[in-house]
Amino acid sequence: MAKSGMTRDSFSNVGFATVTESAANTLTFAEIQTNVSVFEKIAWVLHRLEWYVPQATRALIIDSADKFDMGMTASRSLTTLALNESSMIDLLSVQGGDSFPQMPLIRDFSGLPGGGKLIPPRPLFVALKGLSVASAGTINLRFLFTMREVSAEDYYNLLDFYRIVST
Repeated sequence: MAKSGMTRDSFSNVGFATVTESAANTLTFAEIQTNVSVFEKIAWVLHRLEWYVPQATRALIIDSADKFDMGMTASRSLTTLALNESSMIDLLSVQGGDSFPQMPLIRDFSGLPGGGKLIPPRPLFVALKGLSVASAGTINLRFLFTMREVSAEDYYNLLDFYRIVST
């Protein structure tokens, strides 16, 4: 946890989340427990996401219409996983016809200015939605981040950017 006066972690932190659809083809969210209070004015610099699609879930993708959308989001009020949603932090889709390289499927943000994506650490969710699959799927997410203490104004601007205040 961040200490008063801290500007940046010295080393990367690692987080993990998993979500299983409540039923096949159902948008399902799981909250990522961050142990950060919304009153602490702590932001995370997200460096890397590692998406793991277990073999049992990959086996459900047998037709070109079969698909799983997975995302990291700052809201569970979404009705769909789409990039035009302001609270969407990352979105990745796998579908029939895709080749599945060795896991994980990596999203690297370390080349962005500041070394990654600046996000509010709470609330934070991992989401999954299948399309045209026979049964519920599961995905796992491992993520690397550092914590940064920000001013109250910057923190509220960050919250507003992801529209957390209104959701």
